[in-house]
Amino acid sequence: MTGTSCVSNAVCEPSKRPNCGQGGVAVKDRECRETAAPRCCSTVGTQLIGVNLLRLSKAMVFQPSLKKYNFNICTDVLHNETIEHETPILVVGAGPSGLIAALQLARKGVKCMLVERNLDTTRWPKMDVTNCRSMELFNRLGISKGLREQGVPQEYSFDVIISTGLSDGGEAITKWELSSPDEWRERIQNKNDGSMPREPYQRCSQAIFEAWLKPRIQAEPLIHSVFGLKLESLIETADGVESSLVEVTTGQRYRVRSRYVIGCDGAGSRVRKAIGGELIGGPVQGQFWHIFFTNGAAIISQDEVDTWTAHLSLPLDVDWKTLDPIEVIYEALGGSAGRFPIRIDKILVTSSWRPNICVADCFTSASNRIFLSGDAAHQNIPTGGYGMNTAVGDSFDIAWKLAAVLQGYGGEELLRSYEIERLPVAVRNIDRSGVHASVHFTYVHWAAQAPPGQILSNSNESKTLRSKIAQYVTTQDGENKEHGIEMGYRYNGSPIVVPDPGNVEPPWEYRHYIPSTWPGARAPHIFLADNKTSIYDFFGPDYTIVDFSEDGLVASNFEEVATRFAIPLKKLHLPNERHAHSIWERQAVLVRPDDHVAWRAPSDPATAIDVEHILKVATGQASSRPVSEYMLERNKVIDAVREKGFAWTVGNVDQDTVKGRADFQK
Repeated sequence: MTGTSCVSNAVCEPSKRPNCGQGGVAVKDRECRETAAPRCCSTVGTQLIGVNLLRLSKAMVFQPSLKKYNFNICTDVLHNETIEHETPILVVGAGPSGLIAALQLARKGVKCMLVERNLDTTRWPKMDVTNCRSMELFNRLGISKGLREQGVPQEYSFDVIISTGLSDGGEAITKWELSSPDEWRERIQNKNDGSMPREPYQRCSQAIFEAWLKPRIQAEPLIHSVFGLKLESLIETADGVESSLVEVTTGQRYRVRSRYVIGCDGAGSRVRKAIGGELIGGPVQGQFWHIFFTNGAAIISQDEVDTWTAHLSLPLDVDWKTLDPIEVIYEALGGSAGRFPIRIDKILVTSSWRPNICVADCFTSASNRIFLSGDAAHQNIPTGGYGMNTAVGDSFDIAWKLAAVLQGYGGEELLRSYEIERLPVAVRNIDRSGVHASVHFTYVHWAAQAPPGQILSNSNESKTLRSKIAQYVTTQDGENKEHGIEMGYRYNGSPIVVPDPGNVEPPWEYRHYIPSTWPGARAPHIFLADNKTSIYDFFGPDYTIVDFSEDGLVASNFEEVATRFAIPLKKLHLPNERHAHSIWERQAVLVRPDDHVAWRAPSDPATAIDVEHILKVATGQASSRPVSEYMLERNKVIDAVREKGFAWTVGNVDQDTVKGRADFQK
C-alpha cells in the first residue's frame, strides 16, 4: 500500500491575504502504519475517505513537499516620503490570478506593477488540480512544462476511494477512477477527433505553484513586483487610476498612477469595494478546517510520499482551537471504524475558515479602467476545482485585452467584453460546484440517517446501504470529469465575436466537450496529418487566421488588412489537412489570442466576406451588436442570481445563515 495511513500538510502559517483564511491540520508521518487498510486501497495515487454518521467525504491528491522552497521576504527599499510611481497597469494581489495577469502582460510586451500585501506567497495547499483548459493557457504562457516538474509525477492517478475507514472493519465502498496525466496523454494521442484537450490536467498545490512562479515573475524585466505592499484606496481620474498603498512593515506610502488596475486581491477585495461591487451570495453554513467539503473528514496526499492533510467540518458553535489536531487525524483516518492512531512526526499547521459562495455584480468599473479577477470577482467551494481555474481564465482574458488596447490596435469593446464573457462562466462554474457538493451531501445524509454502526455491519440492511451509496456515487462521478464545463464554455453574445447567422448552435453538455468552431467557442485541438503536431502549436501569439482552402486566398486577405491596420495576425494555411478541416467545419476560422473563435467563414462559400469589419469586431474597434442589447443579457444573469440564488443549496437556510449573509454583505 503506497503512502497510506499518514497525514500532513506542507503549510507553515495562515496567509494574511483576505481570501487565504483557509486552514488545516497538517502533520508529517515518515513511518506509516499499514494495518486494516480498506480493500482496493493499494492503487498508487489513491485518495482515502472516512465514513461515519458525521463524516463521509472525498479526498484529493496533491504534490511534492514544500521543503525545497525558501520563502524569503522580497520588498523594495522604501523611504520616508510618499513614493510616486507610474505604470501602465497596476495588478493588485499576487495570488494565482495576479501572477498570471502580470505574466500574460509581460508576454504581450506590456509593463505592469504587481503588488501583494503579504511578504511572500501562500503556504496553504488550497488548489488541488490545474485542469486541462488552464494547462492549455499555461502552455501559451510557456510555463506548462515547468509546472509539471513541480507537481505530482505524471504516472500517478487521481483515483478517489469512498471508504468506511482504515481501522479494523473498515472497507472501500466504491472508487472513482481518474486517469493519470500519462494515461490522459495517451488517450489524447489516440482519440484525435477534436474532443480532447491539448494538455492533460496537473496536480499541483497552490503553495507550490505560487512559490515556483514568483521568481519567474521577478525575473521578468517588464514586471515591477513588490511584496509587502498593501492597497489602501484608489480613485478613477480623467485619464486613469490613482492608487494609495502602504508598505506593511514600515508604513512607507506609495502613490501609483496607472491607466488601468486589475484587482486580484481576493475575497475581501478593496478594489471591488472601490468600484461599488456587491457580492451576491453568502457564507456556507458551518466552519471548516481547510474546507474541501461542507460536511465530513478527508485525508489528502500531497506528494505521494509522506506529506498529508486532514480536513474536518465543524458546526459554527465549535471552537476549533480547543480540539486536539492529533485526535482529529486519528478520527478522520478511522472513519466509522473508530480511531486509527499513527505516528506523526510533526503538526505543521492548524487553522479554520468559512467558505463563501458568491459572485460580484460587476467585474469592471463604469469607465472600464478597473477590473476584477479571481476571488475578487467570484468565490467558490472546492468541489470540481473551478475556483482557481476560473481565475486563470479571468486573468488571461483581461490581460491580453488590455495589452491590445495599450498597443494601439485594440478598441474599447475589448474592455467591455471582459465582463460580458467571464461573468456567465463564473456563475455557471459556481453553480456546478454546488451540484458536485450535493452528491457528497446526499450519501453523507444516508449514512447519518442509518442506525449507529450500520454502515459497518454485515447485516442485509448494512449491505443494502453500502450498495446504495456505491451505486449512487458511481453514477454521479462528474466532479472531475465534466469537460464541457472546463473546455466547452462559449462566449455567446460577446461584442467582439462575429455571429454565424442562419446556422444552429451545436448542442452543449456539462459532461462532454463537443468540438466546434461556433463563434465564441474554444477552437478544437486536433493533431495534424503527421499525427504528432497539434494545430495549437501553429497558432500565433495574438490572432491567427486558419485557412484550409487550396489557394489560401481568405487568409491572404486577412493578412493584408491586418498589416494595414497594424493588427498582429499569423496566417496559417493548411490546404492538405482534410481531417482537421472536417473537425473545424469551415474553410477559414479566425482564432483569438485565447484560442477562442472570433469568426468563421460562412457555410456558403459564395457569401461575401467583409474582412475589415471582422477584424474591427475581433479587436474591439467595433461591436457585433448594440451595447444596450448585450448589457441587457448581462443584467439578466445578475438579476437571476440575485433573485433565485444558485440552482443548488449548501446546508439548510436557517436564521444563522440569514444573519451570516447579512453580515457578509456589510
